[in-house]
Amino acid sequence: MLRSLWYALRRGYRACMSRLRQLIYWPRRHLTRPPAPIVDAAGSKAQAHHIRCAEVWGGIRNAELEAVTSGVRASLFSSSCEGGAGGDVYYFSVCGADSLTRVALADVPGHGQTVSQVGEWLYDALAARMNSLRGDRVLAELNALADHHGIATVSTLAVVQFYRRKSQLYVSYAGHPPALVYRQSVGAWRPAEVPDGPGLSNLPIGVSDETHYAQHSMPLASGDRILLYTDGVIEAPDAKQVLFGLPGLIAVAERHRESSLMELRTAILQALHAHTGGALVHDDVTLLAMEVI
Repeated sequence: MLRSLWYALRRGYRACMSRLRQLIYWPRRHLTRPPAPIVDAAGSKAQAHHIRCAEVWGGIRNAELEAVTSGVRASLFSSSCEGGAGGDVYYFSVCGADSLTRVALADVPGHGQTVSQVGEWLYDALAARMNSLRGDRVLAELNALADHHGIATVSTLAVVQFYRRKSQLYVSYAGHPPALVYRQSVGAWRPAEVPDGPGLSNLPIGVSDETHYAQHSMPLASGDRILLYTDGVIEAPDAKQVLFGLPGLIAVAERHRESSLMELRTAILQALHAHTGGALVHDDVTLLAMEVI
């Protein structure tokens, strides 16, 4: 009885604090609502977009675009296996001082209202914590919202941030495949892992309100690169149901380490099509290549 009451009070507190943060940041949120649609992948050319200071930009629609902030340049591809808007959510944000670029990528099962709701939560959480380096707290807030609203679906998320004043990369995951990082000083692509802590750590949102999220950092220099992706990339099957896999993704990235970001993204997509033998209809696919300026 006492335990149930404690959980109910804690959920209520988290919901109230989340709503309070939304009200505090409402003017910024209102002014930075991203345009819709962004870029439709069907028949449209990639569009360069400079993400302004104090802006949150992204969405859930199919997209093929180029973007740049004060710290990174990026090349994005996102496609729903059912067309239009799918289960992958992507957002960029740049802090008020124009020094922190944050990218969030979510993989939400299904389509429709649940995806839109998680996308809205993610937008609000990024706007409310735009000037914070704590990507793990963004994940904790989303997990609390999922618990409060009784969302039955399980969503994976990655929050990747580059703070140009200290040339540091910060990564946090909620059950999401790890970002790949290419550092020129190392000369190879490596997964950017986040160590698990005690208890329930880094689980997808919606699994348990007891989950704790961690953050890992590493130094990056100009020319270093980051690859973010959803499991639709590494779980693409061939005719014999053999998956493309993380080794396949790394192999393509290694062969194109000197290519432009768009060429790298295109090469990975071509390799996926060759592996599956045609259209990518197995799952939603989102791929984001970034480079430190």
